[in-house]
Amino acid sequence: MMEVYFIGTGGGAPSKRGLPAFLVRRQGFNVLLDCGEGTQITMINHGLNIMAINLIAITHLHADHVLGLPSLIQTMGMYSRKEKLYIIGDVKDLLNKVFEETYFEPPFKIEYVDSYEDNELKITPFKTCHVVKSQGYLIEEKDKKNIDIEKLTKEGIKDWRIIRQLKAGKEVIFNGRKLYPEDYLITKKGIRIAYTGDTAICDSVINSVKGVDLLIHDSTFLDDINAKEYGHSTVTDAATVAKEAGVKRLALVHISGRYKDAKIMEEIAKRTFWKSFLPDDLSYYILKD
Repeated sequence: MMEVYFIGTGGGAPSKRGLPAFLVRRQGFNVLLDCGEGTQITMINHGLNIMAINLIAITHLHADHVLGLPSLIQTMGMYSRKEKLYIIGDVKDLLNKVFEETYFEPPFKIEYVDSYEDNELKITPFKTCHVVKSQGYLIEEKDKKNIDIEKLTKEGIKDWRIIRQLKAGKEVIFNGRKLYPEDYLITKKGIRIAYTGDTAICDSVINSVKGVDLLIHDSTFLDDINAKEYGHSTVTDAATVAKEAGVKRLALVHISGRYKDAKIMEEIAKRTFWKSFLPDDLSYYILKD
C-alpha cells in the first residue's frame, strides 16, 4: 500500500493552494516530492512528521518548488535528527550556500544521489519539458513473486521444504517428477506513481509514465492559454498524457491562483480522461495492492 498526501497543489505565486509538495508513504519509508515555501509549517500544523522523511526529490530550481527545503532541513537539525537524509535533484550548491550564509551545518548526513533503490522500492528521474532544467520522478514498488499454494495443494504438495525451494526459484524432484518454479510462482505487480513537476506536454513524459497507477501531472492552466510557451500544461494536456500513457488515475496539480473556482478544471480534464481528479491541499489518496 502507498499513501499520497497532497500538501501543496498550487504553483507559481502563493494562493489559497499551497506551493508544490507531495508526500508519498510506503511502509515506514517517506518520500517528499518538491518542497515549496511553507511546506514544513503545513506538515507540522497537520500532524505530518517532518522527521520521518527519508528522501526528498526536487524537480527543478524554480522558487515555488524549492525554497521550503533549506528551512525544512534546518528544522530537522534543531529537532536533533540523526538519520541520513537522501536528496535527489540539483540542489547541493543552493543548500550549501544557504547553510553557509545562515551559519548552519546539518548535524546529520545528507547524501545526494541521482536515484534511489532498496529491496522494496525504486525511485528514478525522467526528463520533463520545462523552461529550465527539470525532471520528474517514478516511485515504483518492486514486483514480488509469491508461491501458488492453491495449485500446490491440489497437486498434493505440502512439504514446506519443497515449497521453500520452489519459492527460491529452484527446480525440485517430487515423486519422481521434476517441478519447475515458474509453474508455481505468481508475480505480484508493484504500485507505480509518477510525478512530473512543471512540464509542457511532451513525448518524454508520455513514454516515461506509461501504465502507472497514479500520475501527478502539471495542470497549471485552462485551455485558454498557450501553456507550452511557459513550459507548463493545460488540464487537457495533462489528460491527454494520461490517456496516451494508459495510466490508471490522474491527479491535476500546480493549479494557477488565477482561477477562483478550479473545479471546472476537473470537469474539462474528464472529457479527455475520465479518471482525472482535482485534489485539494491536505487531501490524500491511497493505492492498494
